[in-house]
Parts: sequence; structure tokens; C-alpha cells
Amino acid sequence: MGSAPLASIAIPVGKHLTIGPFNYDTAYSTLFAAGLVVALGLWARSKMTPGVPGKLQLVWESLTGFITEQAEGALGPQASQVVPWALAIFTLVLASNWMEVLPAVYRGTDYVPSPSADVNFCYALGITVWLVTNWAGIRSRAKATGSFSRGYAQWLKMFLSPLHLTEHLTRWLTLALRLFGNIFAGTIMTALLLVLPVYFFPATIGFNAIWWLFELFVGVVQAFIFSLLTILYWQFNVEHH
Repeated sequence: MGSAPLASIAIPVGKHLTIGPFNYDTAYSTLFAAGLVVALGLWARSKMTPGVPGKLQLVWESLTGFITEQAEGALGPQASQVVPWALAIFTLVLASNWMEVLPAVYRGTDYVPSPSADVNFCYALGITVWLVTNWAGIRSRAKATGSFSRGYAQWLKMFLSPLHLTEHLTRWLTLALRLFGNIFAGTIMTALLLVLPVYFFPATIGFNAIWWLFELFVGVVQAFIFSLLTILYWQFNVEHH
């Protein structure tokens, strides 16, 4: 006779709660993450003081200063144009990545899947960054030539090489899949660790705590990479050769 497994769990890939073509579980978790970012930003603004900053103001100022430093290193005086985008993307991706550490009941699990673990969220974010950075490049060249049409033609000359064109057109895809792969892998590991019984692995509780900390760290790293690549793609598109 075979023995029953100690624990089992189904980890579906691409299965979501849907209404028509829309994954509404990803939609409401994304809205929650975005709302949290906006609420913290408004709260920090209401508490802002020219004197000794509070903890929340200090966090926002440190984060803004760090993003500004990265942008100035790439774009110099034009950094102010990309800082709001990079900061918004960093905070949104970070909040989305960290959602899986929140305790909740979701489809038989006791964790909330990160919106970043849905490839559709990553696609949307990657396409947004691609469109914004390309529009910045077109506007920059139009300003340099004094004509939008000549600026657009000058921008297109950069992509006559098939290899360069392919690399440029797939930037949004590489952005999306990099984020999705890392966060979805973390979601799988989290699901597996949550079903390990203590009697099977005595150090499960301590190991889970270490894994949660590691997941938080990975969330920060992935948010930073996405934000940094936004700055770099902006730089590539506005540079005049």
C-alpha cells in the first residue's frame, strides 16, 4: 500500500480569477498596491517639515535622493524629467513585490500572490516604460532639430540596423519577463515552504522567517533594477549621436 504524501499543493501557472478577458484578482491587488503608494506619499506630504524630518519623510527623501542620483549619473541636467517616472515605478513594483508577505486567505492558501507574479501585469508595465521612454526620445530629437517630423526621422535612423531594431523593440518584453520570472519563482518557493510540516523539517519556522527576509530583499532588488533600466532606456533614447 502506498502512503499519503506529507503535504501537497497545486501551484497553477497563469490561472486567475477572471471576468471575461480580465484577471480581476491581479487588478484589485495592483490597485491595492498603487493605492498604498499614493496614500503613503500623501501622508508623507502632509507631514513634511523643513525642520527635523519624521521617519516617513526621511524614507521618501532618501529614496528620492537615491533615484535622483542614479538619474543624474545617466542624464545629467535632464534627470528631472525621468525622476518622477523612475520613482513611481520603483515604489509600485516594490509594493507589488511585497504583497505576497501579507497574510490572507486566497484560493486555499494563506498568502497573497504578488501582482508581479502575473505576466500580464509585467507586460503592461514593460509596455508603459517602452512607450514613455521612446516618446521622450522623439520629443528630445524634435526639440534639437526644431521640427517634430525631422526629429522623428532622426530618431528612426538609429534603428536601421535589424539587430539594433530587434533589441529595441523587445526591450519591453525583456523588462517584463525578468520581473515575472524572479517574482513568480519566489511565489513558488513561498507556497512550497508554507506546506512543509514542522515534524518533517524541524527548522521550518526559522527557515521560513529567513526566506521571508530574503523575499523582501529580492523585491527591493527587482524594483531597483526595473527603475534603473527605465532610466537607462530613457538615456539611450534621448542621447544625440
